[in-house]
Amino acid sequence: MQTLKDDIRNRILIAALTEFGEFGYSNSSMRRIASSAGITTGNIYRYFRNKDDLFRELLHPTYEKFVEYTLNIKEEIEKTYTRDATEVFQYIRMVDETVVELLKDSSTEVKILLVLSDDSSYEGLRLDLVAIIKQILEKVFQTSKDCITLPSSDLLTIQMYATMIIEGICLILRDHKDGHTIKFLVDELIFVYSVGIAEKLRK
Repeated sequence: MQTLKDDIRNRILIAALTEFGEFGYSNSSMRRIASSAGITTGNIYRYFRNKDDLFRELLHPTYEKFVEYTLNIKEEIEKTYTRDATEVFQYIRMVDETVVELLKDSSTEVKILLVLSDDSSYEGLRLDLVAIIKQILEKVFQTSKDCITLPSSDLLTIQMYATMIIEGICLILRDHKDGHTIKFLVDELIFVYSVGIAEKLRK
């Protein structure tokens, strides 16, 4: 009996991954998930309290990896005191590498977390990544300008760059599935912004 329950639960999770990957959290339907899993809609609630419970069960392992990698990046940033802006940009690449590494085993989950999690308990992850990029860029500007307090114009510029970098990565994830293509495009994106920011700091 337990084997049967485990089989049904796994079928629900597989169906849910496809549903969330196609429609996103807010537009997904428990009825469609149940139908794809070959069970009744009422039966799905014997395994998961609601859509959010199912979403968390499916994506929490990937989310935990993201949190772990994020904390590692933050620790590395705190150890950096270089004045070489291009060297500090390696930490922006760490965000790129984190996304690519997670894509190897959890490509659909990563796409859902970053692009399709609106209205869910994980929708803030994208903002967390923006905050990391902002922290990196603030360090770049501070070391380059040899100051602790940046003017408001620099802070606005940093916020814009950080948001555009993460939104760019999200667009790439939305439009492409192949890992090599995603890595190539994200590398290109990081390069373009790195060159632009380095040029701005030379002025």
